[in-house]
Amino acid sequence: MTDLQKKTKPSLESLLATSQVVTGKQVIEMQKAKAKQLEEFAQAMEFEMRNKMSGKLK
Repeated sequence: MTDLQKKTKPSLESLLATSQVVTGKQVIEMQKAKAKQLEEFAQAMEFEMRNKMSGKLK
């Protein structure tokens, strides 16, 4: 195989641009966003359960 036939390796910048590689900072941000979503979901579930129960009491 000649050098022209070999596939070139992608650069780090191109991998980051296409989101094939994730940095540690991005992982932490994704974890924080997921934790916030779970907290909001738990609050919404609690609210719905309280409203559902109070509706049955009337």
